[in-house]
Amino acid sequence: MIIDLTSEELEQCKEFSYKCAKNQQEIEFGQTDTARRSHIEIGRDNLIGKISEVAFSKMMKDHFDMQVALDFEYYPRGVWDKQDADINGWRIDVKGTRQGGQWMLIEWSKLDFRKKEENLSHLYVMSSVYWDRPKDVPTGKVHMVGCASLAKLSHDVGTTRVLRKGDFIPGTKVPLQADNFGIHFDDLEKDWNKVIQWMFSHQPMDTNHYPNLYS
Repeated sequence: MIIDLTSEELEQCKEFSYKCAKNQQEIEFGQTDTARRSHIEIGRDNLIGKISEVAFSKMMKDHFDMQVALDFEYYPRGVWDKQDADINGWRIDVKGTRQGGQWMLIEWSKLDFRKKEENLSHLYVMSSVYWDRPKDVPTGKVHMVGCASLAKLSHDVGTTRVLRKGDFIPGTKVPLQADNFGIHFDDLEKDWNKVIQWMFSHQPMDTNHYPNLYS
């Protein structure tokens, strides 16, 4: 499903993302031995994520008549937002990549951190943000690729790959800076009607039973 953001929405995302970058750490989440990132790089990553959140909210409103609140609050260093969205008790993490990526990556360190905070997401939504690479700016189009439940993030699920720090993202020469679960876009659930119906007819997983990945 393709979602279009207005120029005003894009500008709001840009202003928020680069302002937030000034308060954020220069290292990857939990990875103290990786190279520090510039504020421009952090801002761009923030922008991809915030555009993805806005696109998810617009998809819910325009196609399912559901209001999903957006968080544009600026957090100080060391303070993280709770969830990107909450629908009927299902906590939702909206993830994004620039157009061209083919894998949803979820860091183990973030999963463990969220579990300790008793705030693990139940559903992981993936989007592909269309990008003008020569100008290094988003175009405003977002492909809402699909999603996967927390239960799918396991060593025992065939379509979920364990990708270790230093491994290349499959099909690329891009090394990972942390341990991740990886799910190819082809293996994500893409029937959004089915997903919405499921969330309103089933209770979310008890996250207390999710394993500690580094134990």
